[in-house]
Amino acid sequence: MHLQSLLALLPILAGFASQTDASPIHKLTKREVPQEKSHASILTTVQTFLQQDNPLAIIDPVFGLLGNAAASAGQGQVKNTDCLQQAIADQAFTNAKASNDIEGMTAALTYRALERNTGQVGLASVLCTETTVNPEIGEISQHQDPASEGAKNINKNITLNLSKQIASIGGNPIDALKSGTFAPGDITDQTAKGNSCDEDNCIFDQILLVNDVTEDEINAAVAGITLKTDTTAGNDTTTGIETPIPSGCPAATDNTISDATTSTSQDTAGNLETGADTPAGSNNAAVAGIDVGQCTDFSMTFAAGLEGRKADEFSFEPTDQTNFNHGTALNPSIITQFMCDTFVNACAKSAATRDTCKTVAADLDNQLAVGNLQRDQGFADAWLSGLETAFGIQSTGTGTGTGTGEAAAAAAENTTTIATGDVNAGANITTGTVDTTNKEANVTSNTTASNAIGDIGGNVTDTVANDNSSKVADDTAGNVIGAVGTGSTTENNLQTFTGSLNGISATPIINIGGDRPFQVKNDTFVNSSAAFQRSCDQQFNGCANVANSGSGDSSVAACSAQKDQCNSAIPAA
Repeated sequence: MHLQSLLALLPILAGFASQTDASPIHKLTKREVPQEKSHASILTTVQTFLQQDNPLAIIDPVFGLLGNAAASAGQGQVKNTDCLQQAIADQAFTNAKASNDIEGMTAALTYRALERNTGQVGLASVLCTETTVNPEIGEISQHQDPASEGAKNINKNITLNLSKQIASIGGNPIDALKSGTFAPGDITDQTAKGNSCDEDNCIFDQILLVNDVTEDEINAAVAGITLKTDTTAGNDTTTGIETPIPSGCPAATDNTISDATTSTSQDTAGNLETGADTPAGSNNAAVAGIDVGQCTDFSMTFAAGLEGRKADEFSFEPTDQTNFNHGTALNPSIITQFMCDTFVNACAKSAATRDTCKTVAADLDNQLAVGNLQRDQGFADAWLSGLETAFGIQSTGTGTGTGTGEAAAAAAENTTTIATGDVNAGANITTGTVDTTNKEANVTSNTTASNAIGDIGGNVTDTVANDNSSKVADDTAGNVIGAVGTGSTTENNLQTFTGSLNGISATPIINIGGDRPFQVKNDTFVNSSAAFQRSCDQQFNGCANVANSGSGDSSVAACSAQKDQCNSAIPAA
């Protein structure tokens, strides 16, 4: 890389030091540094997932591909610049893994394998020796300059290792070829540019990528790789060669709802919980093998103004900050990952408890992916209810919502909520009560409430009553999610893409104003383009999940093609 180009670039890079949204900065200005844009499509996806939860305040994945002098301007709180690329990949993988997003995990893995720029042709980059959170990322290192010593074999092994990790998460192992670099350059080239290019995705568009291996070699390498069932991030994750088997399944418990007055139904809120509710006031014996030790409060807090967050910004954290010492996260799956791992790393050091916890977490992640749950109080309630049922014991704490969604309702009274199932057009549910024992919303005032079990056809408004005196627990009404959602309606939805394969529409985009005005579910963005991309990504995930379940009419490939159409329809900022 030309030294003068780097020096000229530093002030520009420093100017983006406060940039934290999901819009890649490599699209914001013309640069002179070779290769940084060559794999732009991969960097764009990684940036989207990195910024979902970015505790180290890293500016953009592009910095991880630069030399240390330039990279330091965007490394945020990463202390070792030689490990910036790995840190970016690790965090992006964690965030994608939290939502079981295969595309995001694949992009993070591929990004980790991209060549990092050095000061001259033929000079290998320094390897990072720090331990990763996700062992999948730790199995991979960056491609080396193809003109450097031993690069051919080194890069071949990197690509094969990458293909194995991609296969282990359910991705297409052939995608590992996308991590490849250029043909070897002339080591006497004083510009250090070699055979690289500097346009968006140019290594693909200009057919400059040199494959390290053949597809047959990849297929041979991944033979026998088993798809993981563990979809949560943490130090306790396996590397994907074996499929971990949970040590036990949650035991069945009494489905009868305990109520102070009259409650006439059994639990049918399957989309809200992972099993039958533990009756209020009871403390059943723990399921065999379950031991939470001193970690008896395994609830999750959902509130605005938590540490490090704005007064009006809602986020999640473990309620018990003594035994589950973790900061806040916009994505609740980050918290569930940590808490499950804590059951085996601390607490009673029980693998069975960890495994059961992860079963609950995986179920909630799936419900998030298909839209049955949102990132709100409903998730926190479902988490607590699911663990109490699976563990067979009652938590000593209940988080901010106390199992009722009250905190979220108080913060956003009368906002629109999301219902699951088949909501008929025109259904307008205006009054509901929340069963504080069963953690489900029971619609009481509208005869059309029995239809509230599917796609939203009208405005479903929640008025939460903290009253146990009159609950009508209609079996079909139990599928209405009683926690406050985003408050979005079709009238102010900026997303105009109309494709809906497998019945999944693109996620609504709402302009809520402020510094981060564009909201997609509970995520907010500075730039509209990032919000639209996230909307399209979420539609693809939902469409693909339906396809993989065998219940849809369209394949994953068709869902992917629709995603491309959705992205093509993104309006110019």
